[in-house]
Amino acid sequence: MPVNLPTRIAFVDDDANLLSSHRRNFGRLKPDWDAAYFTDPHVALEAITAQSDITAAVLDIHMPGMSGLELASALRGVRPDLILIMLTGYADLQSALTAVNEIGVYRFYPKPTNLQTIIDGIENELNRRYEQHEDSLPTAFLDLFQLGVVAVDDALTISHMNAQAAEVMRTSSLVRIGAKNNLVFTAVPDGLDHFLHPSANLAPRRQQSFSLEHDEEKLSLFVRRMDKRSDGLASFMVILVDPQQQCPPAIDDLMDLFGLTRSEAKLTQKLAEGLSLDQAAELVGISHSSARTYLKTIFSKIGVNRQPQLMKAVLSTIPSLRS
Repeated sequence: MPVNLPTRIAFVDDDANLLSSHRRNFGRLKPDWDAAYFTDPHVALEAITAQSDITAAVLDIHMPGMSGLELASALRGVRPDLILIMLTGYADLQSALTAVNEIGVYRFYPKPTNLQTIIDGIENELNRRYEQHEDSLPTAFLDLFQLGVVAVDDALTISHMNAQAAEVMRTSSLVRIGAKNNLVFTAVPDGLDHFLHPSANLAPRRQQSFSLEHDEEKLSLFVRRMDKRSDGLASFMVILVDPQQQCPPAIDDLMDLFGLTRSEAKLTQKLAEGLSLDQAAELVGISHSSARTYLKTIFSKIGVNRQPQLMKAVLSTIPSLRS
């Protein structure tokens, strides 16, 4: 169904060359739309707040004077209907989670991203809003670089799937989209149902790793419990990763994704490099007994109970976000 809403887009970026490129190409790609361009986030805030005809704002996350997250938060306070899109020059999972969960950012793209891709994303959301009430679907999803991300409820019904996840499903026989728009696995990973539907007398785990294997094909899942949606339903972020694309994780990635402290992340990183617990403890500068204590906490946070499972979960889940 075609969009029949007024469509004017604001681009906010301190990179004047990038904005010039958008000016040259926007009219050619979308002649029936209009655009405004801002290099100063403070000026952009004032203009977008005053101009109700601006439908969407595409914000650079890293700008002097006011970050994209700060601008997005300010805009969300005065324009709850505004479609917010965030661009970043490097992968920042924690910022993405903040942008999606706390501010309601619609999509989070790497920089540079083709202008046509951004326009397509905005148009998809406008079409969705035209066909449905705005609050009928959550916006708890991420479009994050090498990670395939799927937002689901506790029945694995999909509310969003990014391009990377779609590619994983296209090439893998281990996971697909079912007839009810839900994730369907060749064999349900052990413990997944218990994670999604914990016993009433137990505190639910925040996150857990799972593995799928069939013949020689493998797929790793990392499932993170998100804040409940406005309708009270549970929501989850499922990250799909091909283990063959693994590489050593960065400390900040381990902290962001698994909620580890810096000391725990340092120890985990050394173990992921193939070192023994004693060797890793010595390099991190802690005693063997402290390392064993850290390891128990790390097991609990990542949702494993043995060191080989830990290494498999870590290496398969993080394909170097900050490369």
